[in-house]
Amino acid sequence: MDVLEAGATASPRGTGSNRARRIMALVGVVGVGVVVAVGAVGWWADQASRPDQLEIVGLESVGPFAISGDDLPAEWPEGLVVGAQLLSLDITGDPQRTTQVTRNGDTDGYVVGDVPEAVVPAGERTELDVVVTPADCGSVPPDGARQGRLARPSGPDRLADPTDPDWTPASPLVDAQGEPIPMGPESTRSLGAVLDSLCATGGDAPAITARSARVDVFLRDRTLVMRVRVATSADRVILQPRDSAGFRGGSPQDATVEDGLATARLLWLVSPAELVGLKSPTVRVRAFAVTGGRGYPWVLDLRVPESTAIPAPSRPRNDGVDLAEVAPRPSG
Repeated sequence: MDVLEAGATASPRGTGSNRARRIMALVGVVGVGVVVAVGAVGWWADQASRPDQLEIVGLESVGPFAISGDDLPAEWPEGLVVGAQLLSLDITGDPQRTTQVTRNGDTDGYVVGDVPEAVVPAGERTELDVVVTPADCGSVPPDGARQGRLARPSGPDRLADPTDPDWTPASPLVDAQGEPIPMGPESTRSLGAVLDSLCATGGDAPAITARSARVDVFLRDRTLVMRVRVATSADRVILQPRDSAGFRGGSPQDATVEDGLATARLLWLVSPAELVGLKSPTVRVRAFAVTGGRGYPWVLDLRVPESTAIPAPSRPRNDGVDLAEVAPRPSG
């Protein structure tokens, strides 16, 4: 009887202990589940906030201000003072790889100043500062309506090029392979507005007309000499011959403006072989219209007058002497 009473007393005590262990185990499982769930939610939230592609998603501008001297783009004429703006770019990284980025240099509409190469870590955000200045105000449509303005002046001796209302600026950055870093819609719009603001006070493009042209020959060099007439509201104009198909630009020329008109003599080195097959040879000029001490650049195309006799590619004589080599050097 004593044993039975002892057994009857121990059984409820064991059942309670088992129940407690089960409850504790259940609480532990629930606790682990909660921890896992909270961690999963946090992980997904973190992943959702991480960039999903390489892109310039934001742009903040500081300025405008003026640059000159060594801060000017390479090969621009000395003595210029031009407008510029500092841009702080917000860049999201490629989620799969780290990307090395650098400046895009001289784009169609603007120039990006020297910047150190930067690294955008995979899946992270990076800020990079760049300085931009217009390179061709004619290629930058006014922000907003963009109506009634030509990218380049029209006329019988100038190439008309209407402004494209869908124009978008090129990216200011490229990767190690030279591919442009994509820009988001907002940063694209902001960059276009910045460039427009830098060009807005520059007025209209100078109207350049070719008055006469000839080709001078000295040794193997053939030089296109073009006298141009410039109509402008600017205080003065600096004309910089640029490279184009068949022509290599010469030195910049400063044209003093009197009563809204100026003249200049511009030179291009001719490459006859490159001109073969061209029906309408053209030369390119970057005109800096200086107003209020600040220069505004315009890239203009001029047709070479049809009356200009451009020599054909050289054909050596039987004695191996090129006639151009013994021709007297032209004067004037």
